[in-house]
Amino acid sequence: MNEYSYDPCAYEERYRKVYKEGAELWEELLPTEPLVRFLQGFHWPKGLKIVDMGCGEGRDSIFLAKKGFDVTAIDVSRSAVKRAKKQSKQEGLSMEVLVADITSLPIRDEIYDLAINVACLHIIIDQRARDKHLCESRRVLKRDGLYFSCNIGVEEPTSVKDFYKRLGKKPGNLILRKINVQGKEKKICLPIIAAWPKSKEQYLKEFTKVGFKILKVYKKNTKPVGNCWIIIAKKNPQNYIWYWTISS
Repeated sequence: MNEYSYDPCAYEERYRKVYKEGAELWEELLPTEPLVRFLQGFHWPKGLKIVDMGCGEGRDSIFLAKKGFDVTAIDVSRSAVKRAKKQSKQEGLSMEVLVADITSLPIRDEIYDLAINVACLHIIIDQRARDKHLCESRRVLKRDGLYFSCNIGVEEPTSVKDFYKRLGKKPGNLILRKINVQGKEKKICLPIIAAWPKSKEQYLKEFTKVGFKILKVYKKNTKPVGNCWIIIAKKNPQNYIWYWTISS
């Protein structure tokens, strides 16, 4: 049993704090490095449908839309989604941006060719919620659709409690973070939000459990996320899951 609770709205408070301190954006709009290389390796044609789950301010969604993909960007934070919409409009991009919890997607079945999750899966610390997200991702993917995951990882299997015990800090502790306010660096205090960075074995177990076939997995210290397990998985239509046992 986790002593830390999963709060899908925790980042909304953080975004509000950052914007209140004067920042236009929390992060630079630079695409995630492994995602860029993944797209180059697969040579995806323009017009394919992609869903970005946990889009934040739209860093990767905007990059994908500029490449000519049909992008749906989703985040639970209204403040972040507002910034993503503003940025996409300034870029002259046609991109759907939705406020929604990625454990319950307001999307019909088998819509997307590719689903991406960058730095969002690891902040879901409840296993039941993680399973629901992965089931939902599988549901909205077309037959043989792909899922790209770039989330913080560790070497050995761990629980949330043990991870923070080794870290020597706890969710809620204040840490200094840098933001950019009118071209100048500013330091502010933000609370640590609980996360569950899993091992390779733990990640692969939860992916395969819900009906994904693993195509590739590797470790990479990447900007702007950090030390991550990169997982490329394929929806396996031959594997069936009893979805109601997870969602009920």
